Amino acid sequence: MREQVDASGSRGSDAAFPAGGGELGELIRRFDWSQTSLGPISGWPPALRTATNIVLQSPLPLVMLWGPDGVMIYNDAYSVFAGQRHPRLLGSKVLEGWAEVADFNARVLEVGLAGGTLSFKDQNLTLYRNDVAEQVWMDLNYGPVLGDDQTPAGVLAIVVETTGQVRAEREREEAEARVRASEERFRALVNATSDVVYRMSPNWREMRQLDGRGFLADTESPSIAWIDEYLLPEDQPHILAAIDEAIRERRPFHLEHRVRSSDGSVGWTSSRAVPLFADDGAILEWFGAASDVTARKQAEEHLRLVVNELNHRVKNTLAMMQALGAQTFRNADDLEQAQDKFTGRITALARASDLLTGERGVGAALRDVIERAMEGYFARDAGRYDIEGPRVELSSKTALSLAIALHELATNALKYGAWSVAAGRVVIAWSRAEGERLHLEWRETGGPPVAAPTARGFGSRLIERGLAAELSGEVRLVFDPAGLICRVDAPLHPDEKA
Repeated sequence: MREQVDASGSRGSDAAFPAGGGELGELIRRFDWSQTSLGPISGWPPALRTATNIVLQSPLPLVMLWGPDGVMIYNDAYSVFAGQRHPRLLGSKVLEGWAEVADFNARVLEVGLAGGTLSFKDQNLTLYRNDVAEQVWMDLNYGPVLGDDQTPAGVLAIVVETTGQVRAEREREEAEARVRASEERFRALVNATSDVVYRMSPNWREMRQLDGRGFLADTESPSIAWIDEYLLPEDQPHILAAIDEAIRERRPFHLEHRVRSSDGSVGWTSSRAVPLFADDGAILEWFGAASDVTARKQAEEHLRLVVNELNHRVKNTLAMMQALGAQTFRNADDLEQAQDKFTGRITALARASDLLTGERGVGAALRDVIERAMEGYFARDAGRYDIEGPRVELSSKTALSLAIALHELATNALKYGAWSVAAGRVVIAWSRAEGERLHLEWRETGGPPVAAPTARGFGSRLIERGLAAELSGEVRLVFDPAGLICRVDAPLHPDEKA
């Protein structure tokens, strides 16, 4: 009985060859191989059949080039690599199927059919897999396939595309190059400026580097703890809000804020940072500089205190004049004499104010400072105050600061304290301690009962905080029921700043 032959030239008993092989196995079985140099599949030699089955069963992308023409037989994995060239490549001559790399494949055929092998790592070729030119990279390994006579009859190729890995590696190298360039720019700026310079990650969660220039502690390696290391807890919310706004709007960051200085003190900085963008518009990092503006901020705070004090003093002076006028004329029998007394008290107040209008660069005796401050309120022989203490020379700054405090205390005593009643008195006593320190006490007696205020006014804050800061010492107000007490403990000659 004769075997039936199909259109491809296969005998009925060959319809099961090749066995399995997925999509390519089916295509090979149905392909008309009689139109190729391999001839009908029924006439394929055992070596070609065996090699074909090996190709189809492999999970790796394999292609076999058979004979001098390099007729292509490949598997499903290779068909993915081939793109839109599949299935046209099946049964085609490799030099025609991949015409754009014909020279390369001609060399492969020459070496392989001569019994040699070739291996390429990340080989770059330009292919038209999808009708457009594209750069691809591949790991290629070629070896001979022996025929029935044990001589090379074809070439087997393992084709593993590495385009994704190569591009990722190149992007990594380019990113590293950008980082190196950024670091070089950073070092150049560090060498060219006296400001603090720093680099931040795109979202500011990581400080990549900071050169503190002695003002701030250095950060030499990436740190996510910079927020707590440099920023005060109470300042963090509004600083981070300003940072988030700069990130969201992709604009430069600029803010003046407090920082922890390298010596542990609290300083002020004017910080500016600009985003650096990648080619695709993404923020790569932030590059910033920060100036030490602590001295300016301290000067501004001092100026604000002076302005507040001036406003407060004008009001107090008017109140003082009103109180002096009322006290002078309340029980006056001789109007002309009362006018003379009033004029004298206003003149004494003006003399005391001379000490409050500015530093003249000279010192003063503590007793003189106190007496001149008291002249605006009562004459020395009026019996309303006592002064007790040794001779102590004060710097002009200390003298001015004490005069301001004494003015506040005297005003308070006249309006609310011991001097608001006829029997009230004030004792101002001081001593000089070892280490060139001054201990001074203002004590009121005979006045109305004293109770601690529910809230401190500007005058109290000026005495306790302002005077303490100016003298670099401690000032304490004690609201004793018998009378207000103010205690001062400070160095006699605190360092004066211009």
